[in-house]
Amino acid sequence: MGQAVEKKRSMPHVAIADDHELFRKIYTLTLESAGMEVCCTASTGKQLVDAIQEHKHDILLLDIAMPEMDGLAALTILKYLAPEIPILVISYMTDPTYMARALELGADGYLSKGVSPTELISSVDKLLAGERLHIQTSQPIDPSAPSIPGLAFPKEEPNSPEAEDLTDQEQLILSLIAMGNDNQAIMETLHISKNTLKTHTRNLFAKLGVNDRTQAAIWALQNGYAFEHLEVS
Repeated sequence: MGQAVEKKRSMPHVAIADDHELFRKIYTLTLESAGMEVCCTASTGKQLVDAIQEHKHDILLLDIAMPEMDGLAALTILKYLAPEIPILVISYMTDPTYMARALELGADGYLSKGVSPTELISSVDKLLAGERLHIQTSQPIDPSAPSIPGLAFPKEEPNSPEAEDLTDQEQLILSLIAMGNDNQAIMETLHISKNTLKTHTRNLFAKLGVNDRTQAAIWALQNGYAFEHLEVS
């Protein structure tokens, strides 16, 4: 029994997010035929973000157009929460602007949904080996391409708190959470105790109307707190 469990764990663990069940099944059958284990399938970006915090994965396959949280928004969150996990975007959206945006946000590869099973397996193998796929299009990709309207982040809720509602310390903690820091790292960076951090975090979550670090990170990335407010003395 112990040997069987060890063998199972040695297989690459794959997570797939696509809002079409047919594609989830196709990718699953293709990758499992190549000796991989698809241990998570999700129909929204948020489901995938939640899943990677509960189980370890070796590679993520991600669609762009999905409900609740689109693929570009999920890509941004995933790269902050687990930057070491390669992400392969597979989408019908093959316009260079979408590809450029995905690359800018950290995608390790970008394929069309018309990809053959052989190419899909080869691409996943390359990413698992630490390579980054060379993306070819009929037009040059501009890395500075603007984000696509309606993608990259859900629309902000009308009752979202304004920046001035947060204290300076809360803004710093929010930024550090969004950048993937755990509690110990935040305490060391800000030179505060565990109880002080707990108090600030509790107040921060209440002001944002969120229940956990993931929701706080999503709010922070929507509002630029992963890149601002980091003047730590």
